[in-house]
Amino acid sequence: MMAQKDPAAAAAQKYKPIQFAVPGTTLGPIQINAFLGGGKIYDALGVHLHHRQAAVVHSDDLPALAPQSQLRGQSGLVALDNGTASKVKSNGLNGFLIFWGGLVRIDIFKVLLETCLTFYGPKALQIHMPTDKADEFYQLIEKKELGVLLVPPTRKERTDDWRGLEIERQLHISFKDVERPACDVAISGLGWICVEPVSKSIKISDPNLEETARELHLTVHVPKPVEIFVRPPLPVAKAGAEWYQYRELTEKEEEARPKRYF
Repeated sequence: MMAQKDPAAAAAQKYKPIQFAVPGTTLGPIQINAFLGGGKIYDALGVHLHHRQAAVVHSDDLPALAPQSQLRGQSGLVALDNGTASKVKSNGLNGFLIFWGGLVRIDIFKVLLETCLTFYGPKALQIHMPTDKADEFYQLIEKKELGVLLVPPTRKERTDDWRGLEIERQLHISFKDVERPACDVAISGLGWICVEPVSKSIKISDPNLEETARELHLTVHVPKPVEIFVRPPLPVAKAGAEWYQYRELTEKEEEARPKRYF
């Protein structure tokens, strides 16, 4: 906005970039003479957040983690071959695994036939749902596909130093209302996965669920020390407006909420 009103600011933005892909590279405040009136702005020190995906990938791969446009959900059910599609139709996602680029692996153990996972994050990270034999395929990936099919990491020298998806978190997700998502699984510094127990796009019939069936079992793998959070679902686009209802925070949520002091 400043660049639109001040030619000096526009020139400074073009020839004096004030941000860098890798946080923590600024050793001290940098003064930038950006305004005709003599005003200045300062580039302050960046904060290195060790638990985010940006801290574990190579700096050349960081642009792939940056959203380039409005976030749109991607389903893991796209571009399936006929054999895999028929297995999903008969048994749902049970027994399958899904890769989100080379940075996230999801093993699916117990879900409903109509359960759907929708991924919100950078488009550069492709979703792959190759087989229902997770361990066999993962061994193949470590030898052949990492850095080729599953990126980032990219290039041979980076994959040689890649330590893999060392963190494993088992999720038992309970839900009550099949008309709304159960939760979001957020991957720090990357995006989130919306977990719908019964997706309207693939809904077969009105489910009559027993209480014992109201739980989904997933395991999420990420690089160390990236953090995984389970949170209430975010209402996204028009579909979110259909199920979202405002509610007050519970006492437990209020206690966990960060405190602000003025």
